[in-house]
Amino acid sequence: MTASLSEGETDGLAYRFRLKSDTLVVVFSQVRVPVGKFGLERLFASTTHSLLLVNEPVNEWYRTRAAAIDALIGEAVSAAKAPRLIFYGSSMGAFGAASAAARHPAAELYAFAPDFRIGDPGSQSAAAGLVAQPDEADLGELLAVPRQGEARVIVPLFDPYDAGVGARLAALSLPDQVKLVPLRSSHEVHDHLYSLNIIRKVVATCRRDIADEAAARGLLVCSVEWPAHARFAAARATFDAGAHLDSDALLGLLPETNPGLTLLAAEAAERAGDVGRAAALLAELDEAIASDVVLSGLAKRYLKEVPRRRIRLLKEMGEVTASRRVAGEAAARFPTDEGFAALAAGLD
Repeated sequence: MTASLSEGETDGLAYRFRLKSDTLVVVFSQVRVPVGKFGLERLFASTTHSLLLVNEPVNEWYRTRAAAIDALIGEAVSAAKAPRLIFYGSSMGAFGAASAAARHPAAELYAFAPDFRIGDPGSQSAAAGLVAQPDEADLGELLAVPRQGEARVIVPLFDPYDAGVGARLAALSLPDQVKLVPLRSSHEVHDHLYSLNIIRKVVATCRRDIADEAAARGLLVCSVEWPAHARFAAARATFDAGAHLDSDALLGLLPETNPGLTLLAAEAAERAGDVGRAAALLAELDEAIASDVVLSGLAKRYLKEVPRRRIRLLKEMGEVTASRRVAGEAAARFPTDEGFAALAAGLD
């Protein structure tokens, strides 16, 4: 059975199995992981767990795959003789992991920035072209299933949609085993935690408390004003629907610096025709990021968005010299990004 399970494809799912110990971790790949690859495989390469990697290359958020997934889990549990079962995933993989956890309530769960509902407006699945189906369970329903294993949902508060997911979950009466872990991070929270060596410590044994590890690096938000974050999410959705919003009113939604909120305020100012105000907000955000150890440690692809927007706005304002200066500063911060160097040299 172990040999037959080692690697293959079934019902649109690719899988790879490694037998090591009687702790089995099932890792659900995130979006856009190509055929032949598995998300987070390198992260778990040196761990001592038995490992079942699952990928759905068509990126359907593991919709309608429950029977095939459960069959794979059953075979892997039997092969590993595993009394301890852990489901793990980020974004698309997080929703897949949460769905499996609802069917296996004794399992533990690590879900990083999951959508609340497949196809939810503003969600990653909607951005991938999926639409909501009325008969599908949402994340709240999945987590409401009585369970024995602890379910950890990591909520990045700098992403408006993800912050709204946290607010919706916080408003529900969920089992005590469900733990929200609100962090000063973006949707790329898993990459952020990996770069800080937090994730590698956690997955080494899956015994360390991820909230404690995040708190030690200043990422954990111990007291969250969830209604304010719900308003943040609602503002993003309203803006995406075409509304004009007041940038100053937006910034007043949350007391602390939240890059996602400032980015939204800059977009609102630009839509209102005040490009100078938008550029100034982005400049202030860039300065705040540079002076804050947590903000400056965010995932690089998230941080790069700030200077990119600044450069675009400055060029639109005709301030070419200033745009090249910002591009040069960005090139120094992100030396592997040749695009900033080209902009600084005036080649684009």
